Amino acid sequence: MAMQISIYDINLLKCRFTRVLGASLIDKLSGERTLNFSVLASRSQTLSVGMTAELDGQYYSIVRVSKKITGGFPVTTAQCEHISYKLNDEAYNLVTFVFEGTPAEGMAELLYGTPFSVGVIEATERVECYFTDQSPLSRRNALMRFIDACGCEVEYDGYKINLRKHRGSTVRKLLMDGENVTDLSVTIDSRENTQSYDIALFKMADLQAGDEVNITYTPMGINVNTRIVSIEYDPFYRYSVRVKVGDYVPNLMASNATQLDKVKQEFRAADGRLESTIETVDGNLSSLTQTVSGFDLRIATAENEVAQLSLTVNGFNTRITDAESNVAQLSLTVNGFDTRIESAEGDISAISQRLTSITTRVENAEGNISTVSQTANKISWIIASGTSSTNFTMTDRAVKLVADKIDLSGYVTISALGTAGKTTINGANITTGTIHADRIDTSTLRVNTIYAASGKVSLKEYTSSNMYIGGDGTWNYDYTYIFAGAQIKLASWDGVGTHALIIDTSDHCIRPATIVDWDLGNISYPFGDVWCEKITIRNSSNDAFIGYNGGTFEIVANGSAVNRLGSSTYYWDTGYITKLYLNSSCYIDAFGSTLRVNGTAIGGSDPNMAGKEVRMGGSTSYYILANTSRELRPYSTSTSYPCYLGTSSYYWHYAYIGSNTTKIGNSTSSKLGFFSTAPVARQTVSNTATVATLITALKKYGLIG
Repeated sequence: MAMQISIYDINLLKCRFTRVLGASLIDKLSGERTLNFSVLASRSQTLSVGMTAELDGQYYSIVRVSKKITGGFPVTTAQCEHISYKLNDEAYNLVTFVFEGTPAEGMAELLYGTPFSVGVIEATERVECYFTDQSPLSRRNALMRFIDACGCEVEYDGYKINLRKHRGSTVRKLLMDGENVTDLSVTIDSRENTQSYDIALFKMADLQAGDEVNITYTPMGINVNTRIVSIEYDPFYRYSVRVKVGDYVPNLMASNATQLDKVKQEFRAADGRLESTIETVDGNLSSLTQTVSGFDLRIATAENEVAQLSLTVNGFNTRITDAESNVAQLSLTVNGFDTRIESAEGDISAISQRLTSITTRVENAEGNISTVSQTANKISWIIASGTSSTNFTMTDRAVKLVADKIDLSGYVTISALGTAGKTTINGANITTGTIHADRIDTSTLRVNTIYAASGKVSLKEYTSSNMYIGGDGTWNYDYTYIFAGAQIKLASWDGVGTHALIIDTSDHCIRPATIVDWDLGNISYPFGDVWCEKITIRNSSNDAFIGYNGGTFEIVANGSAVNRLGSSTYYWDTGYITKLYLNSSCYIDAFGSTLRVNGTAIGGSDPNMAGKEVRMGGSTSYYILANTSRELRPYSTSTSYPCYLGTSSYYWHYAYIGSNTTKIGNSTSSKLGFFSTAPVARQTVSNTATVATLITALKKYGLIG
């Protein structure tokens, strides 16, 4: 997954930054973890103090947001500290902390009532601690001191806090691995018996705070095993990584505190570190922190006036802030010094001096900036406002001036333009006149009208919402060609072209980018005539065609769907049809005023069915058939669905049959009855039967009364 910073307001995601102008992440073995990043102001409107930033599973509180113009671009910078610093809030303060038990039990007690939870606890030995030297006691201060008392190092995992016996890799890693190390600084102090190393890497290696490392560099006589105590890098551009190595010193310190009348004095010293504070009840504060490497001094008043001084062998930094938030800063090293004065309204002046350069900068609250940069071989000026800027660079060989307007008084002669050669002009500075050139190469071209070689308008912005192509509203080109190897898209831009109308030049069709997304005309603006060879109407896998097939016009529907002409609600009013097929073998047509089925007339004054097969009554499977073999018979011999010639209630009055042959009954079990007698099966009479027996049999048929 690509690196990104997610910004939350409480639990609501406000925005994500997948690209930044710059970022710096510092992770120290002592538990300090900070994140700074800069983005364009136009992309950071919702960014404000109090929000939470998430990067690679770790969460940070945004504690400071500043905005300024850099190089003509408005930039927003956010300073963030790890969310564990929330434990410094007054709401989480303890009176004191006295504990005896396992590290896991102590962590659970310290984190109770906070947003954090206990993670991995590698220490199991029981621990005793008594933090009664100050009250109220910061929850985070108590947490760090407790972790030191457990002999562990802190590790963050989102809102979980882990206690590791050894953070980072215990397998020693080589730092001097070829060309990856770009800078190495070593300081050895025999008076204090200390060594410190500052290393810059060309790119991010597999390193993290706490790793055991080896530094071997023969030209400087270095061969030492040590440990990374701090690492700093840009998480979006992991080059120019800086690590500090040395022996890790825990935060647990011996302390001594006294409380005088309206004045609190506190002194703590242990493991080569001294801390001293003096604080009055009305909020005035003086604090001093001293180690063998240097000291930090801070003086603050109840009115928020603050003076700070930090001094090491490498240099010092000082900062003064008054009650109105005006700030003055000074930083001095053997490489140079930097000064900066800033008002609460945003006015700034700054000076930066190095051995080979001097840079000054003045900026006001309205965004106006002037900068002068001087080296031994070049001087550069930049003057910029919110809408324009002027750049001026001078060297021993050339002078370069870039400005919205250049006013030169007097006679100006430019000798280099008198002969053929190369002329480079910033097009943004040309506002009038005509430029003649064989070719103009540019990344951005802003025009109102583009003319062709004929002098005719090819493209014109008529208004801010109207563009003309191929004319200017008073005339048109006769032909305008737009070429594309695959597609030409017409759309109102939505970022992805989902609703585009595509002219597919490879498949030679016009289609929407999304299925069923465009209409041809609408209820207010219908098309007039549509001229085409064939129209295909598709619903899933079912197609309908309207068009010519070999010179014959057809309306054809196929597929598994039911096809209808009209509906039970909406009927066709009039249809002119010569021959109407009901299925593949049955059609209806007309002969004169006579309706015919398969060519046989039905109804009318002359119902002539001669020479045609006629099916009557019953059902589609069982019916009476009059066929072309001159037979009138049932279609089936099934006894389940028999056919009748008259019924017991409806007799045929006359029947003339048997001019040649008459057969009644198809077996001896067939039944026969005369003169309304119930039909009976065939009667059997022996050759020797009497007349009485024969009469009895005939009576059963109803032939004798």
